[in-house]
Amino acid sequence: MSRSEKESLSRRDALKLAGAGLAGLAFTDMTGCATAEYRNVPAVDYRRDLIPENCRVIDVKTGKVQPTGSLRIRKGRIHALTADKGDTGKASAVDARGAYVIPGLIDAHCHSTISPVFGMNTLDLLRHLKMQRRQYELCIESGVTTIRDTGAFPGALQGFLRDIRNGKLKGPRVVYCNSLLNVQGGHPDVNPTDINLFAKPVSLFIGMAMTNFRDLKEMREIMRENAEGARFIKLTMDNKSVFCRKEDIPAYSDEQLKEIFNFAEKKGLPVAGHCHRRWGFRRALGYPFHSLEHMVSDELLTDREIEQFVRRKTAVVPTMTIAQCYLMEEAFDKLPEEYGRDEFIRQEISIRRNYLQHEAPRHCDPHLHGENMEMLRYYRTLGMDHLWENKKFLVNPHLYFGMLQKGRKNLLRMKEAGVLIGCGIDAGMPLSYFGGLYREMELLSRIGFKPLEVLQTVTCNNARILGLQESIGAVEVGREADLVLLEKNPLKDITAYREPLLVLKEGRLVHGKKGMNVPRARPAGKP
Repeated sequence: MSRSEKESLSRRDALKLAGAGLAGLAFTDMTGCATAEYRNVPAVDYRRDLIPENCRVIDVKTGKVQPTGSLRIRKGRIHALTADKGDTGKASAVDARGAYVIPGLIDAHCHSTISPVFGMNTLDLLRHLKMQRRQYELCIESGVTTIRDTGAFPGALQGFLRDIRNGKLKGPRVVYCNSLLNVQGGHPDVNPTDINLFAKPVSLFIGMAMTNFRDLKEMREIMRENAEGARFIKLTMDNKSVFCRKEDIPAYSDEQLKEIFNFAEKKGLPVAGHCHRRWGFRRALGYPFHSLEHMVSDELLTDREIEQFVRRKTAVVPTMTIAQCYLMEEAFDKLPEEYGRDEFIRQEISIRRNYLQHEAPRHCDPHLHGENMEMLRYYRTLGMDHLWENKKFLVNPHLYFGMLQKGRKNLLRMKEAGVLIGCGIDAGMPLSYFGGLYREMELLSRIGFKPLEVLQTVTCNNARILGLQESIGAVEVGREADLVLLEKNPLKDITAYREPLLVLKEGRLVHGKKGMNVPRARPAGKP
């Protein structure tokens, strides 16, 4: 048996083990009990239609706000939108108290089976696994009812999805690619065993987030296997890592890319490409990518390149917040002058500091956040010039400073040219915590997106990118009743997304703001 056959067999066995529930043992809540299905929500009789009353629906396509009225939800879908307060008959009503109703939010770029920490302490493995479970709950609690997982540990992912389906875990709808398809040594070019001693044996149960290949034969085997259950393919187009390395890294050959896109066409799978650099962007122009992830950060794109991109009808999910996360002045003794003179950079550094010190602990395990902050202090002692020499993996801050300098200009020009812009935060990466999609939305607003444009990125635009534009992404009759109720109008106050009042997924109330004291549901038409 060849090496590739052995590795392929081990991957298949890992998925089978996970499917049999063996891997699920690792993801049980630390108490040994299943997570409570729904918390802080009113009691609703779902044998009846559900009617949220006294609500104002926002049309995400036009920005028009419907006058106070009601929604009727039947069998998990929106059945009717009326100007009436409700109707008689056997239905359950919930008083929305004049709240603004928008579609459930969609995060188009995240990694739900990866813990958002720099380093992984071997002794903290179980704590990390618990955090991954909690990440799905944080999505729901922040109004995110659908996510696009752009690189996961397949075995772990299937265990979590099974718990969501069975009601043991409160979580969003998940569109996934399984593992990242990767050239041997390509981005992110990190050996898991350099991070955690248990990485290799644990991978037998949870799978690998990157499927490295060495030749076309091995790539074909991996693609066939990785496509099982997947809704898209993810690969990287850059020849430089986002981690602190000076030298170029391996990238796909033209022969390999043609093979991938031929396979994708036969399977009907869109292809998403990781792209931080102009080098990768130029190569991507030659292939029918469905979306490019992140934003070109090292150079300004030319008008001709943007025109070519528009003709390709490729979408962009910019993940600008990840740049803010990694504005690491900690990596320098003194902030380089080219960045220190940039007023926008200084503003974002200030916002980042405030978030890390005050807001971030609410969105993750305080212990894990503390570990991240400790790692930042440690990197400060090493200095930028010695990180790769000591095999310390710190994302390259130069890249992310550039993302908020050149990257934001590239993004605005793309928007003005008519490129479909999505929204995601790369949650699962260090310092980017689930529950923080609002940060990306607020950053887009500061960059120059109008409030309606921001709302569209996380609803109808993201729905198109996921291929679910007929079922989610708008509050319309016939669509899934994924709904978020906000106290303030998000078209006038960009901070409205921070604390949803109520969140519904497929017509079920899955989260209520703590202390809201929502009345119990009652038959419609009764006082």
